[in-house]
Amino acid sequence: MDINPITIIFTLIGGLILAGILGWVRAARLVVFVPRLFTHSKISDKGQIAELSVMNRGFKTEESIELILSPAMHYELLGSNNPDATLLNNKLSVPRIGSADDCSILLQVENGRFTHADIVSCLSKETKATVATKLEEVPVTAQQRVSIIVFVGVFSLLIFAGIKGIDYFVARDVDKNSGNKTNTELKSTVDETPPDLQGWTITRIYAKADNKIYQSIISKRIVLSTGKPSVRGKIILVPIKVSNDSDMPLTLSLSISASLSQDDIDFDKRRLNNRFLLPKDSVEVTFEAIVPKEIDRQAVGLEFFLETLEGETLKGVKVVKVLDQ
Repeated sequence: MDINPITIIFTLIGGLILAGILGWVRAARLVVFVPRLFTHSKISDKGQIAELSVMNRGFKTEESIELILSPAMHYELLGSNNPDATLLNNKLSVPRIGSADDCSILLQVENGRFTHADIVSCLSKETKATVATKLEEVPVTAQQRVSIIVFVGVFSLLIFAGIKGIDYFVARDVDKNSGNKTNTELKSTVDETPPDLQGWTITRIYAKADNKIYQSIISKRIVLSTGKPSVRGKIILVPIKVSNDSDMPLTLSLSISASLSQDDIDFDKRRLNNRFLLPKDSVEVTFEAIVPKEIDRQAVGLEFFLETLEGETLKGVKVVKVLDQ
């Protein structure tokens, strides 16, 4: 099995980060804090009252805590929230302090002015306590650290989910726009009238890449050619030839129209309806139409309609002018 070195590196980094987080959460944290010092005492005119708080900010219960104070002063224990706390000379002992709990102690101090510097040391069975001079220096409890990690984790997941959601919708819109653009480009390419449509204009509904008749006209396998028109009095004559060199049997319809009424022209000289055109067959007709006397207005419109046996159709139109010939 192939082992990817990058995967190993990231696994190790992830393991170290996880171990660091667990170590940070589970680390023992014993803190000594002096929240209040009372300089005036009714008990003794020469002393002061000091309040000490020994706090356990770790996960585990701290046992056998010993707080050593400066031996230069005299101390008396006035009170504590822990009934097991004892004082012997300058050594204060607390049997145990639970997780996220604390032991507050009131001391009568004589023979000097007590400060943080008079706390010599504080040791438990597992760790050494730190002395906090300000409340801001007291660390959060282990339970609060877990809450912080959970909050950061949930917040990170929400951000990640939000980014993924944004990426999904952006990618979906991009794909949709790309698809629309591709379809538009394809349609634009198909809808453009190629120069090889033999002079005919193919309407958009028929000009498609999958229309076999349309492709046959482009490839000249179906040819619809118009000869040079001639004018006889008020009548224009337009010869048309349609050749089918494709492999498709076709039904052909042709018609001619002009700006004047064509009632005086026979129907079969103006229209060819449903003429069956086999492969390799061709048909030639000469259409007639009444046109104005003005040469610049002597123009007619031609229209063809082709249909396969499967029902596929194609329609095209062309304008023929005498002046253009």
